[in-house]
Amino acid sequence: MSAIPTMKTSLEPASRSQKDIESCPEQSSSHDEHPSIEDEKRVKFDKGREDDHMYSQILAQQAAEAPKEYFFSFHYILTMVSMSLVVVSTYFGFAVPASVVTFINTDIGPSDNASLFAIVWTMCCSIGIMLTGRLSDKFGRRYFVLTAGGASIVGGIVAATARNMNVLIGANTIIGLAGGVYSSLTLFSGELIPHKYKFVGMTFVLVPVVCCTGLAAYVGRALVETRNWRWIYYIYLIITGVAFLIQLFVYHPANFQQLHGARRTRMQELRRVDFGGIVLIVVGLTLFLLGVSWGGNPRPWTSGLVLGLLIPGGVIVVAFLFYEAYCPSPNPFVEMRLFKNVRGFVCLNIISMAGGALYLSLQLIWPQQVVAVFSQQTKTWQDSAWMSTAVGWGVWAGIVLVFPFINVIKHIRRQLLVLAIMAVAFMAALATVDRHDKSKAIAFAFLAGFPLGLLDSGLTVIVQLDVDDMDLGMAYAILSAVRTVSGAIFQAVFIAVLTSKSKSEIAARVPAAVLQAGLPQSSLPQLFQAIQAQSPTAVAAVPGMTTAISTALTESMSDAYAKAFSFVYYSGVAVGGTAIIASLFLKDYDQFLTSHTPRQIYKRNEQAKTLQKFRKVGIYIGFAFLILAQAAIPPVTLIGLIFIPESPRSLVSKDRHEEAREILIQHNAGGDAISPIVDFEMAEIQTTIQMEKEAHQTTSYMDMVKTPGNRHRLFISVTLGFFA
Repeated sequence: MSAIPTMKTSLEPASRSQKDIESCPEQSSSHDEHPSIEDEKRVKFDKGREDDHMYSQILAQQAAEAPKEYFFSFHYILTMVSMSLVVVSTYFGFAVPASVVTFINTDIGPSDNASLFAIVWTMCCSIGIMLTGRLSDKFGRRYFVLTAGGASIVGGIVAATARNMNVLIGANTIIGLAGGVYSSLTLFSGELIPHKYKFVGMTFVLVPVVCCTGLAAYVGRALVETRNWRWIYYIYLIITGVAFLIQLFVYHPANFQQLHGARRTRMQELRRVDFGGIVLIVVGLTLFLLGVSWGGNPRPWTSGLVLGLLIPGGVIVVAFLFYEAYCPSPNPFVEMRLFKNVRGFVCLNIISMAGGALYLSLQLIWPQQVVAVFSQQTKTWQDSAWMSTAVGWGVWAGIVLVFPFINVIKHIRRQLLVLAIMAVAFMAALATVDRHDKSKAIAFAFLAGFPLGLLDSGLTVIVQLDVDDMDLGMAYAILSAVRTVSGAIFQAVFIAVLTSKSKSEIAARVPAAVLQAGLPQSSLPQLFQAIQAQSPTAVAAVPGMTTAISTALTESMSDAYAKAFSFVYYSGVAVGGTAIIASLFLKDYDQFLTSHTPRQIYKRNEQAKTLQKFRKVGIYIGFAFLILAQAAIPPVTLIGLIFIPESPRSLVSKDRHEEAREILIQHNAGGDAISPIVDFEMAEIQTTIQMEKEAHQTTSYMDMVKTPGNRHRLFISVTLGFFA
């Protein structure tokens, strides 16, 4: 690969010699008003940073200088397709199995460690993002991405074949670390898109993410009901494998030599790595996130284990901040100078903290509310699963409908302010719903999620506009870490509020309702024991329990939970208020919506020669896209087949008559269990299968040659089959 290519043609940028690079003055960019070295002590300590800044400026090109064909080239389009696939695989491999982890635990458990399934993924993903961001700035991104692909495949295979929960949790650790790399797609793809088109480009990349955000609960439950939970990981492996192969051949971002020139070796750069900062932040984040995740559930906040994780973890994180501020390093893991940009970087982090907390908490709280408050209105698991996806669909809609128009509308600060107000308003609206307001609750959940598309994912794009190109990964990692930590903290806070208020509201509402319905006073202690155990069987066994009392109990429980959830949303309003305040003080980012493009995709010489052969015969583009279209059909078909219920005929042949009848009722009779169509079709299927069984008992392959007519038909069939 050439030392420092600059784009001359659509698919093969020309190159500059190393001599040209070393003699090249610093080129102007959209970031010149923010010098790469603001701290004089840092400049004196590390002259190598000045060299890195020069190479970074040389790598950056104005989109106006690049031919339009470059952005429609085979390598560029496939790179973006692969980025889209990896983000789908990342969240598909977590959100979908997390939505059905109770079913998985029942199948290969039970295990007391089932709660670790989500905890280890969140923790490992956070660490992966932090390490990837800064280290890939210095060593190049390609091998981080390929290593993550390999690790994802290994983790997926282990998960798909797991025989107990501990093995599955171990697999989720690997998948989480790889997910930390893959979750950085807005960094990897964002740096390849001109600033003024970043949001439009990210829209196309993020469109498929609805498979794992909007549809996670439904897909997970559908796979459990119609196939097996292991199919989650089979699909995950297919998506990850396709993405890995594409990136292996086409993803060639700036390599180490392009980032640093020939003056520095990888070993020399490795010696410059801030290992002290890495150890402190990894250990501190691990301990702190484990403590926050375990606090309250499954362990009490006052337990020695939780305090033993929280306190040392918090102290180490604080020590990390002091270490980065006062201990000079050639390559600090976090450049504290970024926080001097109060109206820019600091305000973005505050908004990200609030947006991330609301997004992660809504994704956790809303499905619980669907089950606890609206169980009477959701008759089937499909109804419950679809209702649980309202927040995810809202976030996706916010990305698809807002991102493409950000550059058109401009006034990014005002857009963030309006969306923050919208998020707070509909969080408050969610606090007003009860069990009678199913439709309003779905609408409010959707509209509360809508602004989080920009307030959460969009900020990782905005932060790239006002940071030195060589520090893009670091700025992205800081923003993502703040989002994750705040999300974990506020998830714990919201769960604590919900647990506390639900107990008090149940104690206040349930006794009066069940006593009025006729439950004996003496049965109340046993009733509350059954409620605490969350056992329907135990509730039904309470002395004096009747259908009317059971209905009164269900309704009063729904009312109690509705009130408890309202306090959670009031807490969310307070968190969202910080985003509104930060948006008011945020500076204007419109000035950075230029044609500046931080990085490009390159090609190796061997690949260029191969592609040139395709172009000479005039079939390159058509051939490539034809193959892609054909390759896309089987995965799409496979995913579609998963949701098709098993044939009633097949079920009857296996003596599973009740399941066959349920499918006929749902799909052929519109849910009418007494429809004559169901009885007619069941009878017809049973009769046909019986006739086939009798026919098979009296026929054999010899029948094909017993008579002249059969021998003639056999000859025609064989002849036509052979010559066809």
